[in-house]
Amino acid sequence: MSDYLFLDKNPTLKLNDENEAKYIEKIAYALSSPERVAIMKNLMYSNKSLSAISNELNIPITTVTRHVNALADAGLIVIDYQPGIKGHAKYCAHAIRELTIKLAPENDDSVEDQSYSIEMPIGMFAHCHISAPCGLLGATQPLIKYDDPKQFFTPERGAAELLWFNVGHISYNFPTEVLYHHECHSISFSFEVCSETAYYNEKWPSDLTVFVNNVEILTTTLPGDFGGRRGKFSPTYWSINSTQFGILKNIKIDQNGVYENNVLIRKDIRFDDLNLYGGNSVQLRLEIKKDAAHKGGINIFGKNFGDYNQAIVMTVK
Repeated sequence: MSDYLFLDKNPTLKLNDENEAKYIEKIAYALSSPERVAIMKNLMYSNKSLSAISNELNIPITTVTRHVNALADAGLIVIDYQPGIKGHAKYCAHAIRELTIKLAPENDDSVEDQSYSIEMPIGMFAHCHISAPCGLLGATQPLIKYDDPKQFFTPERGAAELLWFNVGHISYNFPTEVLYHHECHSISFSFEVCSETAYYNEKWPSDLTVFVNNVEILTTTLPGDFGGRRGKFSPTYWSINSTQFGILKNIKIDQNGVYENNVLIRKDIRFDDLNLYGGNSVQLRLEIKKDAAHKGGINIFGKNFGDYNQAIVMTVK
């Protein structure tokens, strides 16, 4: 007899519950035999004795006894003793009508393990206010005339795989739908960047300031503008004597504070400070301030340029 009694005739078991997982194993074993499945079908409409099951299914009584014990141990049937011609006889009946096994965790069980990501092409910026030198490159050719900020809003910008500017800011608006459908407690942005100068210079620092929904999150110093070898995903038409790759930045904000590449760097700004539920989009702004200590410009890499096969990725958990 099973030590697990279903109080509900339509129980739900969760695989990520350690105790319930043990009974899922028993149920899986009990239903792994075609003969035991046949017994379950035989009991669908009425209670029956072991001898009746044996006769109707043409299974030896000793085998039926072993099978019903396995089904009872899994909590799928109950065994009752009723008076018979020769003493008491075992009668079997279904213990439950319907069983649900949840193989994936529910939101409230492991929300920390669930994440939702959106990748934004670098040319799909919502606004920019920048100064030259600047430019937009596609996967096969330049998209605009160099050093003309007025051309940054050309429709062709959607195909950009590398963009750069000296001083100013550029912003991206991400949809908030996922925030309204899931209970979230952290948000992060991942992007490949480096500083900007003529050709390249690995020792050319630039102070990048990151904003989320107009909240200043952090300022990080980009160490240089990297070239000299081709980026893993950079097109062959672009000279290795120019900018080729950057470094991957991951900025995360949760209830503990702000992290840069998994290192907690400040605790005075938290997830709830970002007003993420106040509008239709989440805005990420990347800025080289006019009064920055290091005004070394910025290169932003797309999915098909640089060392990382991604554009700008927002992830919420």
